[in-house]
Amino acid sequence: MANDFFCKWTNGNEKLNKPNGDAYRIIGFGIPADYDFQLNGETVNTCPSALACRGVCYAKQGRYGMKNVKDARKHNLDMSLRADFVENAIADLKRMRKVNTVRIHDSGDFYNQEYYNKWCLIAMALPHIIFYAYTKTLDMDIWGNKPDNLRITQSLGGKHDNLVNLTMPHSRIFADDDARINAGYVDGNVNDVPAIEGIVNIGLVYHGQKNMTDAQKKYFA
Repeated sequence: MANDFFCKWTNGNEKLNKPNGDAYRIIGFGIPADYDFQLNGETVNTCPSALACRGVCYAKQGRYGMKNVKDARKHNLDMSLRADFVENAIADLKRMRKVNTVRIHDSGDFYNQEYYNKWCLIAMALPHIIFYAYTKTLDMDIWGNKPDNLRITQSLGGKHDNLVNLTMPHSRIFADDDARINAGYVDGNVNDVPAIEGIVNIGLVYHGQKNMTDAQKKYFA
């Protein structure tokens, strides 16, 4: 996106470039994955509820290690900490007249309640845009203030799997497509339509550069 935007919005993400249907014109917002930073004198992680997923995280491999990608996500993290994040993110999105869908976090997660609440405010201010995110931060108040145009998919593989409501949209990592199909999960790798439209069972087949260990295959099975 243009350099004069407040945030570094992504329209070149591999998954976002896949066919998502004519209805969805998507951009993404990412912060560093599994990254420690200082906030009010304390160390905070951008994926505070990550657990088993750390070993297979796609956002810590490949192009995500490139300097320009890392710099853009660090920039977004810095912007998200500012008091004017909400108003400036809204201003950015209003200028993108063709965009009607925003992927929150192709890398990273909601690192605290205040940050999550900021995205709720952004979504409330732009009801014509669909916002969607996968999250493991289920120990936060995810549902209380969530506007209808913010679509949340609970993500298994973290510290709070016991809080996942399997009757609501959720995702699981699988070692291969056969395991996904046998478990009755739709393909979440083809594009992001299942998450945008609130499909309950979304399967994400691991496709990182590092091979899964036998222990990881067993865990995710």
